[in-house]
Amino acid sequence: MKDTSSAVSPPLIERMPVRLALLALGLLLLMAQHARGDDLTVLVPSEFPSLSVCNTVSGDQNMLKYHIYSRLYTFDEQMQPQPDLVESESVSEDGTTWTLQLRPGVTFHDGTPLTAESVKFTIEHMRESNCEQRVLYEQIEDVRVDSETQITLVTSEVYPALRNNLAHPDAAILSQPAVESLGDEFGQRPVGSGPYSFVEWVTGDRIAVTRNADYYGGEPHFENINFLFIGDATTRALMIDSGQADVALRVLPSDVERLEANEELTVERVNGRNMIFPFNVTEPPFDQQAVRLAANYAVNKQAIIDRVLFGAGVPAQSLVETVQYATSVGFYEYDPERARELLDEAGAVGAQITMLSPVGRYPQDSEAAQAVAGYLREVGFDVDLQAISDWPSYVERVESGDFSLFMLGWGGSTGDPDNSFRRTLSTPFAGRLWNPGGYSNPEADRLLNEGANEFDTERRAEVYEEFQRIVWEDAPWLFTFRAAIFIVQQADIGGIKILPGTEIPIFWEATR
Repeated sequence: MKDTSSAVSPPLIERMPVRLALLALGLLLLMAQHARGDDLTVLVPSEFPSLSVCNTVSGDQNMLKYHIYSRLYTFDEQMQPQPDLVESESVSEDGTTWTLQLRPGVTFHDGTPLTAESVKFTIEHMRESNCEQRVLYEQIEDVRVDSETQITLVTSEVYPALRNNLAHPDAAILSQPAVESLGDEFGQRPVGSGPYSFVEWVTGDRIAVTRNADYYGGEPHFENINFLFIGDATTRALMIDSGQADVALRVLPSDVERLEANEELTVERVNGRNMIFPFNVTEPPFDQQAVRLAANYAVNKQAIIDRVLFGAGVPAQSLVETVQYATSVGFYEYDPERARELLDEAGAVGAQITMLSPVGRYPQDSEAAQAVAGYLREVGFDVDLQAISDWPSYVERVESGDFSLFMLGWGGSTGDPDNSFRRTLSTPFAGRLWNPGGYSNPEADRLLNEGANEFDTERRAEVYEEFQRIVWEDAPWLFTFRAAIFIVQQADIGGIKILPGTEIPIFWEATR
């Protein structure tokens, strides 16, 4: 009898006729491709503290909110507000009464209906809370529920930016039962009505969402999206290059050439937010305009773009160049001699300053901050540069006001100048996020208010141009450059939308 105890059976495919083997192999490959096609893996540079709509500290946070929540309006790829939950609108002749007809039959992820009462609850909840983002609703004076699908909003003044405010990711419509039952945990277990519903948040690792089959806007292609927190940019580049992920956000400019050589990848350059260093204008030495001007003249912006950013940027010529009505109002040339003269005239030579920089929040952020600090030292500042790697800790330090200047990327999350400039440069926000340096200028406030209440687009443009010129000359910020970022994706993925200025990618219409 033949001994077969040690014989190894050949694999199934090897024992098949060639034609059947090829069919089986094709089936296996098809199954693997189908499994891969159902899920999307996105590499995110930094984690954030919450998905509550109360406060926003990062664009990555807003990216998740766009997928989980719905809003009355939403932004298109030109940052223009388009109807979302709103089916139709009418505005009174005096411009202060907005009557909105809502989509019928929309439900939250917890199964409760989204009605006009949900809108009323959201607005009142946000206005009564101690949230920074209540500013989105501050102009709304009265909210009237006309029917289950109709609501009327009355503004205190003419306010043409209302649609933009209501398209912001933090203008998400909330489920009252979820907010009341979850309480402080709502930000870690959010309930929305958007294209994806929340599944889990593994701190330090990932956030997972799954497709909302009942989404009114059409079923998303990807069943699941896993947002992985990968803080190291080199690791993100290696993972996308080796096929371990589908999308990598904000890869370094230094990695772009290598990634572009990979035919299985697509690299997209996005000209994004302005990188600024707001000063603490309430304390020496930056309480003096001359010292603020000195800092602006001290820094060689083009050299930083060329040598640190590998060309991924352009020098700033205005406050925030991604919002509507942005205009070029000037440029602070590199003039170290002028900077030294201004410092000397102000009696601030040798002034000690504390400069804060994040690490890994923006491309080459700490390296760019080191270069800025070096230029400031060359003209006579005594700079203590403190780099903080944890983004929530960085925001907490900024919010405390313990700095002379700090690094911030700002792109205007509503597309309209009112929200963007009001939060960073108006007196009511002085000492608050994101105006922790306390900038206050009565003439700037007057122009902000005039622009906010002006429906005439030509007049509005004139007002905001004057506002930008006044602030530019007052120099409450060290203006540096408008940064470009790079988003890398597998070449078989299409349909990813990127909102300009905010640099936020949208995946619910993406396909493989």
